Amino acid sequence: MRRPYPALISIGIAALGALLISIGYMARSVEEIPWGLLVPGYVYFALMATGSSIVNSIYTVFGYKGPDNELERIIKLGIWFSLITIVPAWIMILLDLRNPLSALNIFIHYNNGGITLFFQYKSGITWMATLYMLFALTLMIELIYFIRSGVSEKLRRMKALEFGIALAVLIVTVVLHSNLGQVFGNVVAIPGWYGPHMALYFIASAIAIGASGQALFIGYYAGGLGIREFVARYYARILMITIPVLAFIKGWMIINAWYNPASWQAYRLIINSPDFYIFELALLLIAPFILATMAYYKKDLKLTLSAALLVAVAGFVDKYDLIIKPQEAPLALSLGAWAQLGSIHYIPSISQIEIAAGSVLLYLALLILGTLILPLKPGEKPKALYIFK
Repeated sequence: MRRPYPALISIGIAALGALLISIGYMARSVEEIPWGLLVPGYVYFALMATGSSIVNSIYTVFGYKGPDNELERIIKLGIWFSLITIVPAWIMILLDLRNPLSALNIFIHYNNGGITLFFQYKSGITWMATLYMLFALTLMIELIYFIRSGVSEKLRRMKALEFGIALAVLIVTVVLHSNLGQVFGNVVAIPGWYGPHMALYFIASAIAIGASGQALFIGYYAGGLGIREFVARYYARILMITIPVLAFIKGWMIINAWYNPASWQAYRLIINSPDFYIFELALLLIAPFILATMAYYKKDLKLTLSAALLVAVAGFVDKYDLIIKPQEAPLALSLGAWAQLGSIHYIPSISQIEIAAGSVLLYLALLILGTLILPLKPGEKPKALYIFK
């Protein structure tokens, strides 16, 4: 009989996370800038979830299984990671609103006491909400398919269905990233975000962060599944490919900002910050690339996980600086002309820190609970309600 301790501990962590979220939400205060800590937190977890989904497509869409079908053993873990990682993103972005239920106004219009359903196709935020719902829905369908195909020979033979589901997930994921880049890239009022490079930046950044998060999660099970060397080389190689691409895009973002006085006001704040040299250059680009390269050739899982941890941590700082620093810039667009304003030094409020910390605790608890109640590892079969162990 299995001990209930891991499940009880996870439930306790989830309760603590929910309590912190509630305390933070009740004590919310007006932020000095429009998009504070919760927006970088939302973007970070959204990119990790969608980037992890792109990594899954290496197996589900493009058919790479590994030398000894290693990816077949971990694909359900990868899909579960992608699905549950979107949860803290949703919590943070909804609680950043004064009234979370107002998010329904994207699709519902109140008119003379009546309710009309409508879709604002010109709104990037409307598309954002729609694509996130489609992303979660297609991932749920994909996870259920892989769980059920483990006990159904008929489903296993339906390769066209498997490919169709996986392709739908990939298409929604890529379009979602592109739309996220469009939402930021068209905000002329915040010059540091303006430009077509934002979509490419978000896609490359998502793959790096998503692969790192997934590596840390699946790396925990690699020894028990007998795939330590494969996991070490597989995720190390993804980082080896993605990090130079990310560095190239970030370099051109800075070069492009140099020729735009308004954007340079924001990027100068980023470059003059110690975060840029410590986190964005050393810990996000240089050190992880070196560690990943060593891990690939030495087949060392510890080195791969070290590189993944650096990318996961520095990746958040990168998103924080990219979103926060442009809002601190002393130059702003006002009524069609550039106006000189006083610079702002933003410090997250205690309530936002509580909401963010609670969201992370709740996320970790759900991530663990999923591995305890769902048949995600080889040999585990669904026995209750078609999908539970």
